[in-house]
Amino acid sequence: MSNHHMCHSCGKNMSWGQQCGCRRQLPAAEPIICPPQYRVSDSFIPRVQPVIQPIVNVNREHIVNVPQFYVTESNETVVVPEAQNAYPVNNQFSGGSHRGFFSRFR
Repeated sequence: MSNHHMCHSCGKNMSWGQQCGCRRQLPAAEPIICPPQYRVSDSFIPRVQPVIQPIVNVNREHIVNVPQFYVTESNETVVVPEAQNAYPVNNQFSGGSHRGFFSRFR
């Protein structure tokens, strides 16, 4: 590989890294305008969005029938004829040991 190159302006041969010194300027080239490239940087800013959620509290009362008993008392006096006495005083019982007991209540 050669260690020399030629100046594009004057044609002089020189080593790499050297300038020829001709200072001859080429006419300016027409610029090439490329279409723009977009570099997008997204950022996010928080904003409060109110959300209203109504809540209805329902208190339900259920009626349940519970029996409650009330007792009424009354007294009756029934007169039983002597023929229907529960403890007859006649001689139906053997030994007659009951006679003395019932005779006290007559």
